[in-house]
Amino acid sequence: MRQKITSGIPEGSQSATPFHISRNRPAALQVYEDLRDRIVALDLRPGSSLSRAALADFYGVSQTPVREAFLKLEQDGLVTVFPQSKTLIAPISIHKVKSTHFLRTSLELEVARNLALSLDKSKLAPAEAILEMQRKGGLEAAAFSRIDSAFHKALFVAAGYEDLWDVVREHSGHLDRVRCLQLPTPGKIERVIFQHTRIMEAITASDLGAVDSHVRDHLSGSLNELDAIIRNNAELFDA
Repeated sequence: MRQKITSGIPEGSQSATPFHISRNRPAALQVYEDLRDRIVALDLRPGSSLSRAALADFYGVSQTPVREAFLKLEQDGLVTVFPQSKTLIAPISIHKVKSTHFLRTSLELEVARNLALSLDKSKLAPAEAILEMQRKGGLEAAAFSRIDSAFHKALFVAAGYEDLWDVVREHSGHLDRVRCLQLPTPGKIERVIFQHTRIMEAITASDLGAVDSHVRDHLSGSLNELDAIIRNNAELFDA
C-alpha cells in the first residue's frame, strides 16, 4: 500500500523514502507519473496545496525534478502553479471533461474499426489478457482504473497507434477523475467488464456496426452520468 500524501506533505514518518526512484528513468517523469496517479485517483483533491520541499523529501530527490513534474502537471491542466507562492490541485474542468470525451470517442472508434478490419487478430492477445484480469475481480477501484486504462492502451498498441494513446492520456486527467468518481457506484465495474467483452467480441467478429455501437455505449457513460456526479461532488468541479 502506498503512503498517503495530505496537502503535499507525506503522512507518517518523513525520515525514510517510501517511493523508490529508479535510476533507469528520469526522476522528474517518475514523480510526475506518481503525482498524476494520485490526482486522478483523488488521493490529492482539488484545492489541495502541494509543497515542493515536502515532496522532494518524500520522493528522495532534489526540488528540481519536483518543479519539472509540476510544470508537466500544469500543462495537463491538473495543477495551477503560482510562481514563488504555491501550487494547487486544479478543480475538475467540465469543459475539459467534455472535450476529452469527444477526442477519445473519435480516436477509439477509429482504433476499434481498424482492428475489426484487420485480418490478424493475434495482436489483440494483450487486451484479452487484461480483460481476463478484470473478470477475475478482487481489484479496488484505483487498481481497476489503472488496468482499465491498460486495456484501452492495448487496443491502441494493437492498431499501431500507441502515440495517439499518449495524446489521449495527456488530455484525460479531468475525465479520468470523473471516471474515478463513477467506479465505486454499485454495478459499475461489472458493467465496464461487460462492455469491454462486447467490444472485443465485435472486433474479433469484424462486425463494424457492433463495434461502433459498443464503443459509443462504453464511452458515453461518463457524460450520461456527469450531471449527477457534479451534483453529488460539486466541491470538486470548477464553477
